[in-house]
Amino acid sequence: MAESYQFIFIFLLILTTAVEFYLGHRQKNFVLKNKKKVPSAFTKIIKLADHKKAADYTVSKINFNSIELIFGAIILYLFTLGGGINLINNLMGQYFENPLLNGAVIITSIFVALHLIGLPSSIYQTFVIETKYGFNKITPKLFITDQIKSVIVMIILSGVVSFAALWILSELGNEWWLWLWIFLSVLSLIGVALAPVLKQLFNKYTPIKDKSLKKNIEKLLKRCGFESSGLFEMNGSLRSTHGNAFFGGFGKTKRIIFFDTLLEKLNTKEIEAVIAHELGHFKRNHVKKLLLIQISLIFFSLYFLGGLKENEAFYNGLGVENLSNANFLILFILVLLPFVMFFVGPFISWLQRKYEFEADEYACEFTKSSDLKQSLIKLYRDNASTLTPDPLYSAFYHSHPPASIRIQAIDKN
Repeated sequence: MAESYQFIFIFLLILTTAVEFYLGHRQKNFVLKNKKKVPSAFTKIIKLADHKKAADYTVSKINFNSIELIFGAIILYLFTLGGGINLINNLMGQYFENPLLNGAVIITSIFVALHLIGLPSSIYQTFVIETKYGFNKITPKLFITDQIKSVIVMIILSGVVSFAALWILSELGNEWWLWLWIFLSVLSLIGVALAPVLKQLFNKYTPIKDKSLKKNIEKLLKRCGFESSGLFEMNGSLRSTHGNAFFGGFGKTKRIIFFDTLLEKLNTKEIEAVIAHELGHFKRNHVKKLLLIQISLIFFSLYFLGGLKENEAFYNGLGVENLSNANFLILFILVLLPFVMFFVGPFISWLQRKYEFEADEYACEFTKSSDLKQSLIKLYRDNASTLTPDPLYSAFYHSHPPASIRIQAIDKN
């Protein structure tokens, strides 16, 4: 039976890697094919040089991502069939007599190890690709500081969450999977609510200084019937020239946060249109719907795959020697959930694109569609987003509609 699990694992690992590699190849070829001409809807703002830069930037990221795909598959193989999980069990599983604490240390060690293994990739993307195309602003010192903070936060959160999850698995009998789902669902809600606060560990928020802009946005919020705990500017330019804006939190923790780079690139009316779009996501309950889907996926994954926790052949088939709650959680997070998400991912991407259209429609009700259109085109240009993605690649991965299709929809509004 162990051989069957091993065959399924290797088959899925090769299948998912090959499909993603193929999709990346399609994306690269399609972008290069359309590199020499700016789509007609964008010719007034986006120059051919900017269009070519976006194409080259996209191709550079795809080329590197293709290497990462293969490298990631090898790492997963080494951690499972290659004995990596067994090695960390032997190294880190001998310091504490308490099995819950012992298991939490093993799980946390796995995540820290994976983060450190991924560091060269982050360094290359930041200091080679992003620098080459003029986006990187982060210094080596700040990068190192960010990494140290990330590891510390990871150790604290992973340690606490792992300990609690292991207690549920060991103490709550046959209904452990249901209680674990409830626990993870509550964590998801807390994560969304506290996201703005956690981001402040790495970024500085200051109230918007432009009084005229603040007044206009507050008027827009009032027209839309929306209340927030404040309008803030984030020092995104400290790390990158990419611009963005987002809403964070629930209830009283709701905040509207602008990258300072966005405020520099757009005029007041265009910023209002961007905010109206984000308001559309809240008003149409997109955040809650996506959170509900996430929680549902965890429920069905635990319900249908939870039986593997006591299946020794499952562990042996994936190269793991010890049948334990800690090892089950590791395999659930590193192997089972990613495979589930691979097959569910295209549906979620489709749904997110649908929500983007709905948010654009909402924005056009409260701001001028021309302002929304102009703001998006500027963001496409300044963030070097390709205007000509491969349709299949976009359908599989992208949470936002292709630029031309999105602009056409706004024109209809």
